[in-house]
Amino acid sequence: MANVYALGYPAELFAKWIEESMSLYERAKAVLEHLAGLDFGSRPIAVIAHSLGGLLAKQIIRTGSESEDSDWQKIAKSIKFVAFLATPHSGSSLASALGFVATKFISKHIETLKAGNPQLDELNQSYRMLAGKQGIATTAYYETLKTKGAHVVTKESADPGVSGVNPIPIDADHVTICKPVDRNAPIYRSVLRHIKKFAGGCQQPAGLAAGKEPGAFFAAEDYSTKSTDRRDLLEKLAAANREHEYRIANEAQNKFAQSYMKLGLHAAAREANDNLLSEVQQRFETHVYLAQICKGASDKAISNAIQMEVVDALVAKYGSSHKLRARTVIEAMYFLTEQCHLRWDPE
Repeated sequence: MANVYALGYPAELFAKWIEESMSLYERAKAVLEHLAGLDFGSRPIAVIAHSLGGLLAKQIIRTGSESEDSDWQKIAKSIKFVAFLATPHSGSSLASALGFVATKFISKHIETLKAGNPQLDELNQSYRMLAGKQGIATTAYYETLKTKGAHVVTKESADPGVSGVNPIPIDADHVTICKPVDRNAPIYRSVLRHIKKFAGGCQQPAGLAAGKEPGAFFAAEDYSTKSTDRRDLLEKLAAANREHEYRIANEAQNKFAQSYMKLGLHAAAREANDNLLSEVQQRFETHVYLAQICKGASDKAISNAIQMEVVDALVAKYGSSHKLRARTVIEAMYFLTEQCHLRWDPE
């Protein structure tokens, strides 16, 4: 049995790292200490990292390997597979990525990155050495479509420089490369293939069959707490000129919230709800937010996309097996909005 965890980070920490304030190193230490406190290191670890997250993953491996803390060392040595999704391993593409996600990143540092950066070079060299020494299976992907008129991470920059790794092109932009539309998407099938190979070589630790699982790090997504966008449901709908939906939307999200919290202590029910929320979020972001809202689509087009790509698609998928109703999908969508996991206005 495998556990899946998600790790978030503020993109601005990479800008500070380039400015030599050690933010990336400090963040890696914080992650390692948290993992150590939860007894990680006894089971093999696979890392799937998007964009700048790949740099943090490399820093975690390096920091753990060089640490005098035996628990940190165990965690670093337990990492046996890394998939880099559009990670900028060279200065020019890192500059593009920072300019894309950290809008306050000042131009003088972007120019420095384009000319070369010692921190990035050292991190790359460290990962190449450790990947060979520890036998870390590595794969890399790069986007073929432009984001806001430019390629953020090129084929050359996506190459981590590890022997035998040839970056794989994906027909997506820098944002959507990590958001497969379904389980048949090329990026999904490819990463799954590599994970199966990785998992096939892992031994099941003693005690696992008896249900002795290590403690959780972060849930795949903690939908019971609010995300970074702190606006409430009314504020979000008003920003998108949809405040007329508030009464119905609020009743819907309240109904879902009551059921979600009531069943929260039942693992199977909680897992089913989390899986539904995850799919609603993914389909809304891909087919509604990015494809319609961000492109200035009409209210009718947005509503049609919600109905066809979110509601109808999920009911068709789970209606028979899980008795999923269209109304439940709508309730889940507004619950995600209230919990700040969805937004309705373009940034």
